[in-house]
Amino acid sequence: MITEAWEVLRPHELQSRLWRTKARFVGVAAGRGSGKTELARRRIVRYLPVKKNLYSTCQYFYALPTYKQARRVAWRPILRLIPKEWIQGQPNESEMRVDTVFGSSLYIVGLDKPQRVEGDQWDGCVIDESCDQKPGHFERSIVPALTHKNGWCWRIGVPKRVGVGAHDFKEFCLNATGFGTDYEYYNWPSEDILTPAQIEWEREHLDPKDYREQFLASWESISGAVFYAFDNVLNVREVQYDPKLPLVIGSDFNVDPMAWVIGQIHGDMAQKGRYGTPDETEFHVLDELWVRNTNTGECLDRLHKRFASHESGFEFFGDATSRARNTRASTSDYVQIINDTRFSKHIIAGVYYPKKNPSRANRFAACNAMFCNANNKRRCFVHPRCKNLIKDLNQRGYKENTTEPDDYGDIGHITDALGYAIHTCFPLGTRVPSAKIFSET
Repeated sequence: MITEAWEVLRPHELQSRLWRTKARFVGVAAGRGSGKTELARRRIVRYLPVKKNLYSTCQYFYALPTYKQARRVAWRPILRLIPKEWIQGQPNESEMRVDTVFGSSLYIVGLDKPQRVEGDQWDGCVIDESCDQKPGHFERSIVPALTHKNGWCWRIGVPKRVGVGAHDFKEFCLNATGFGTDYEYYNWPSEDILTPAQIEWEREHLDPKDYREQFLASWESISGAVFYAFDNVLNVREVQYDPKLPLVIGSDFNVDPMAWVIGQIHGDMAQKGRYGTPDETEFHVLDELWVRNTNTGECLDRLHKRFASHESGFEFFGDATSRARNTRASTSDYVQIINDTRFSKHIIAGVYYPKKNPSRANRFAACNAMFCNANNKRRCFVHPRCKNLIKDLNQRGYKENTTEPDDYGDIGHITDALGYAIHTCFPLGTRVPSAKIFSET
């Protein structure tokens, strides 16, 4: 939780409070040139002579996104901060490690290989340029490595709109949970710290969003977001499962992760059939399947376990099979669904796929029209439990100056699954009928 209203304090007061903090976990989203990095470097050096008890030695690390970046940006500047009389022997250049006469050690690391910090227990660390750190590393690698010694961690950086870890860092800063009073968040601009000439130059060369982000430390909305019509408040609600309506399954057949969405169509279309898009019809996303290193059979097992008592039918939607060079689906994926009598036995049962994949632009447009159309009406709602879907809807964006999605890591899979279902059930303009692999029985 945020322990104080830091935003009402002057920058130098924030820095002073940050220096004295005793919180284990700290998020710092500050402007470029604001002094956050210098403060963090001095903080970690300051701890080198501190002993926790008479018997243990302390280990610390300062991390940047890559090894090369860590060597170029942090190794020499931090080494210069350590008094020579503190250093035991010679600094280890290859490992970027300094051992001290106090028995403590400081490592400068790149987290492009998180195993560099795994296996050891650490007393404290700084994660710099947090918006460029790969998502998931903090939870999977850093926190476990701080557990046994009750170690502390600062995550610092400029609050960027884009970057492989931008969403994770923003969530940590603004919505951190699980740390209680052990967490503090600091946010300050660099506009009052840099010289007027520097600020004037930046104002001349940056657009308003870039300037606010880089120098006012403002969390700006993602530029070029794919699902720009999606709203975290207005499109997220606790939609209710209706046992009388069929379940609509949108599937992305990637192996790691395999991502499916589970929803229901409410309104006229649910009663009259799947063709046509009356204004009163809504699509409610009830749940999601997000499974790593899996296959279609295992996902079907999980789906059945979750909805074993559902008797009103299942309809599956996905991408074209073996018709595009980069398709994720194969004929065998659909055959497994067709032959699974747990689903095909129902009166309403179908597996739908297009003869060819629709353009991504049309698929994205169909989703945005459901999230909010030109009449400001929202017809697609997502249950809060669908955390991976909501994250993807917020994070998926375009490459700069292109219409190509900037997909990386896990981004794109689950929103593709949603798009296959929405584009078929709620198409824009004239509907192109889908190929249905097996008929209603």
